[in-house]
Amino acid sequence: EGGASPVAAPYPAGLSEASTPREVAGVLVKALDEEDKAALLGLVAVKAATREVEAIYEKYGKRSKIKPGGNAALAAGGWLATYSFVQAGQTEVKGEQITGDSATVTAAAIGADGTPRTLIIKLVREDGLWKALPGIKQR
Repeated sequence: EGGASPVAAPYPAGLSEASTPREVAGVLVKALDEEDKAALLGLVAVKAATREVEAIYEKYGKRSKIKPGGNAALAAGGWLATYSFVQAGQTEVKGEQITGDSATVTAAAIGADGTPRTLIIKLVREDGLWKALPGIKQR
């Protein structure tokens, strides 16, 4: 693999290689609360997202024409869509589980209907930084 890394946006201010998955998820939640698209784009695991999209296309014998930045925008849009079903400003990051270069962070949220929800945010290390994978699960 060589050449330039497909980076959609800069990593959000205040985060670094030393940041934990829990801290990164906290910045993700804050960016969702504020609909801060630039911060969201900087948190997307672009390489992993690109691989996921390419795998879907390959399954059907096609090649993706979506550029890495487009994959980041799709992931951020998906997060915003999922987050629209919870009350903004009411989500609290609770725990993290790290296994090598993968992590799962849970957050307690309040659904739009007032019921408690758990959000599950999956992260991977890309280029030494924790980044979030597309798709936030809700239960």
